[in-house]
Amino acid sequence: MAPLTVIKPQPEAIEFRIARDGSLTAWVKLQNMWEGQVAYKMKTTAPKDYTIKPASGSIRMGEFHDVQIVRKPPEDGGSPGSGKKVKFMVQAAAVTTQAQKLLLYAADKGKAAGRTKFWDSISKEDLQEQQLPVKLPSEEPEFEDAMEAPAETQEPSADATRSELWKARKARSQEMKTGKSAEDLEEGPPGGAGAGRGNAEATFLAAIEDPKPRKGEREREDDEKEKSAGRHKAQGYAAAGKLTDQDFDDIIGRMTKLGPDGKPVVQVSRPAPAPAPAEGDPARVSPSLGPSPAPEVERKPLQLTSAAKSQQKHDVVLQGHSRPVTYIAFDESGKVLYTCGKDKLVIAWSVPEGECLRKYEGHRGAVWACSLNDEGLLLTCGADNYVLLWQAESAQILCEVELPGVVRCVEWSHGLSYRFACCCNGFKAKPAAVGVFEFSSLNGATTAKCHVSIEVPKLPSAATQVAWAGPYREWLCSLHEAGLVIFWNSLTGSELARLPAHEDAVSKIAIPHADGRLLASCGRQDMEVRLWCLARPQSDDEGSDFDDMGGDKPTPELMRNF
Repeated sequence: MAPLTVIKPQPEAIEFRIARDGSLTAWVKLQNMWEGQVAYKMKTTAPKDYTIKPASGSIRMGEFHDVQIVRKPPEDGGSPGSGKKVKFMVQAAAVTTQAQKLLLYAADKGKAAGRTKFWDSISKEDLQEQQLPVKLPSEEPEFEDAMEAPAETQEPSADATRSELWKARKARSQEMKTGKSAEDLEEGPPGGAGAGRGNAEATFLAAIEDPKPRKGEREREDDEKEKSAGRHKAQGYAAAGKLTDQDFDDIIGRMTKLGPDGKPVVQVSRPAPAPAPAEGDPARVSPSLGPSPAPEVERKPLQLTSAAKSQQKHDVVLQGHSRPVTYIAFDESGKVLYTCGKDKLVIAWSVPEGECLRKYEGHRGAVWACSLNDEGLLLTCGADNYVLLWQAESAQILCEVELPGVVRCVEWSHGLSYRFACCCNGFKAKPAAVGVFEFSSLNGATTAKCHVSIEVPKLPSAATQVAWAGPYREWLCSLHEAGLVIFWNSLTGSELARLPAHEDAVSKIAIPHADGRLLASCGRQDMEVRLWCLARPQSDDEGSDFDDMGGDKPTPELMRNF
């Protein structure tokens, strides 16, 4: 076996650390150093004593995986003395064929047989491995937070500081009440240095017995009352416990929330003030008592209303294309809508605001379809015989793929992010075709390679749509005239089955992302929608549903008409 070069483990030694719960844990980062997808698996000589999560998987180009290794405690089945002799090994292999990628995709979906068949297909010459040394902690570990540090190096905690402050406040309160400090209380009866304390206590008790304030104290109290009344007048009713207009405005400003566009999302409104009584109203002036106090007004809580609900509802119209729109598609989150038009443009819109986010300008003819994968890569095709690969966020063209004729449809493969299918019309001596391509990156440049090409006369006519189907998206189906749907093996290009979905032309077919065994077709003349079951689910027995990967044929059954 060759040394490990496609994957770089970091660190190169497994260093176990003691967690707070007492368990031994180690982390290893596996980084892909190859120019394509890489599969890996990690083994140990003590599988009953150690848990590896994940023990196997695949890493895309330029990415890495974090692997956690945990030693099982004896109560969970681990051996107490097996840690000093344990060994770990990492094995890796490059993924080079479409069949291997399909097996790994099935393994990621929970099919253990797919991973088993993948490693069985790797020869010993292509398998790389590396043994990782193990470093165990000492018998008396030193925690990072230094829980057992010397007392002189420890700083007082916040709880200790609060406790000391509380004790000091309590002692001060007791001193104010009795006129003695805590030391005086411990020393016993007053005397010597505590005599002053006793005099202060006598003065304090005398003041209690004679509650009449002196003349100077009475004047100070009157001054304080006048100042308090002045502050109440200056601050309105706020100081007296009533809300003023300024108080309402401050609260409204704090509770009103603005959206990205500067418009209020949550709008706060206050109730209208009560109308003032008329001049001759008897409730306004009392002849005997003078002006009567204002009547009590019921305080209503602030009303939180959505600005969108308060406004009148209206339809959002997206106006950005100068010619008819040919295709629409959402991204995975459902917050961005992509529209294609005959004006050579593809536009991204925010949902539900309807704001134009980006414009993709690169086609030299009408744009017929688009497709977006989960990595933010956008595919578009059009009448200029090109398929363009875009970075969706920056609207930058990454690659151009030229085909013989007008490209009518393009669709990413589910699970295999860099593989896509498309169909094009014929032009002059070049026949119409259905192709499967895959992008690859070399030295920073993105290129596309054709893996499967199905042309006329193998095709009965030019296809108007292509889609991925099957339990693991291993089938490719093409839509043709006269309501015919043909299923193909996406790895070899061989025909698997034909489905006359309708008696006449079919406008569109749709396959759900969650289950590739279902297909819906809509007829143009009979105005019917038919739901088909392409394959019945099989049991998940080892080797039962992977004996002939890609060789299973669809068996369409009509489920319902709409």
